[in-house]
Amino acid sequence: MSYTLSSQQLQIDGGVLLKAEITLGNQNQWLKIGAFGFGIANYGDVSLESGLSFASYQFFKKHTKKRSGLAYSYEFFALGGIGKNTNLLGSSVSEMNTAIIFDPSKKGGFNGLGFGFGKDYLPKDLKSYGIKRGQFIMRFSNANHSVHAVFSNDFKFGNLFNGERTDYATTGSLTVGFAHIQSDYRIYQAGLGLELFTPQQDYSRSPRNSINSDDGRKNVWFTLPPFKDLFYANLYAFGTYQDENYVLHSKLGINSQWIGAYVQNTLHDGFGLNPRFPWNIEEKDTLFFEIAGSIIYNSEVPHD
Repeated sequence: MSYTLSSQQLQIDGGVLLKAEITLGNQNQWLKIGAFGFGIANYGDVSLESGLSFASYQFFKKHTKKRSGLAYSYEFFALGGIGKNTNLLGSSVSEMNTAIIFDPSKKGGFNGLGFGFGKDYLPKDLKSYGIKRGQFIMRFSNANHSVHAVFSNDFKFGNLFNGERTDYATTGSLTVGFAHIQSDYRIYQAGLGLELFTPQQDYSRSPRNSINSDDGRKNVWFTLPPFKDLFYANLYAFGTYQDENYVLHSKLGINSQWIGAYVQNTLHDGFGLNPRFPWNIEEKDTLFFEIAGSIIYNSEVPHD
């Protein structure tokens, strides 16, 4: 749809995507149904874009643990920038969706940044690990290509970066992706990601854990059961192939305690966020993989 204001034109466009997904991997396994809406508004060379997602999923494995239960999640993000933002490729920044809403008939560009947040609602003994995380997002696109970076963390900074400030669970991640529209129904995405998970710290004990303490020179938390030894740091490559009615998405990389310790120690030591967490840096790296397949209904909002 489009509207005319004065000598400039206000253009509004968007789409809705419904999906059913199965995910199999050595850390997560689930069946999911969800809805994803994405829209853009252009006025001259100024552009806004925003997305909102909801999902419900039955999981059989979560955060490496064999558990079953029904979970819910949501995500919201919004970006502002410059350019003729017309092909809806901003939907590719979603961390919750592997499917992309796009309009192959448009070739406009966009350069901008924004913020978002999302949360998992988990049951039973995983409940406290369903934390809310904030997001800082950058996206740059030209014609039918888009590059984006999404930094997610549970810290809170004013009203823009709206995490829960827990410093555990999926405490931080960074994703860099490249999306390319190939044809009317086909799109590819590829990129790299890093995600850290730590157990809940035990505030009732002094942080004098010897693990990862640099021979006692650094304070280190003790952690709480039942997941006191649940640490992972996934460094991986990902790829997405999407056609008219289905999506295939995969991740492949390593789970490295050393990488997790290096990244988190650097942040905690450098920004005065002591104590550290007891990463077992002597543990061998392991394989991380995840494969997801989705059936989708992708409906772009009609426009004149």
